[in-house]
Amino acid sequence: MAVVLAVSGCTNAPEKEPIAMEPSIEKDLKQVHPDEDVNHTFNTRFSLDNALDRIGQLKTISMPPGEKSMAFSNSVGAVEGALRKQDYEIKKLEFELAKILFRDGEITREQLDEKEAVYDKAVSEFKAFWESFGISD
Repeated sequence: MAVVLAVSGCTNAPEKEPIAMEPSIEKDLKQVHPDEDVNHTFNTRFSLDNALDRIGQLKTISMPPGEKSMAFSNSVGAVEGALRKQDYEIKKLEFELAKILFRDGEITREQLDEKEAVYDKAVSEFKAFWESFGISD
């Protein structure tokens, strides 16, 4: 009898309303060049991979030794570090969100594992950058 009362006293939690995702700002942007559509600029030109490629190109520029060269090297390193840190933080937040969604039954274990693998890769890449980074003085 006590079990029946205990169970009947429990109520189901109300249905969770889906969270409306914010639309991308991309639809509000105008072309910055007539030969390149907004989608390409926003998603390719401003991608992490493209930014890191450009940083690689900057690193190959030969500069005469001295303070300007050190300042340039430090600046490029700071920009690369900021990009890699942001990528890590985004992947961390995506994994944390995936854990909540998995707990709530909104994604599968496989989807959670995918987010964890992406997060682990971002951690590894940021640590590798950190260990290779140095400040010239």
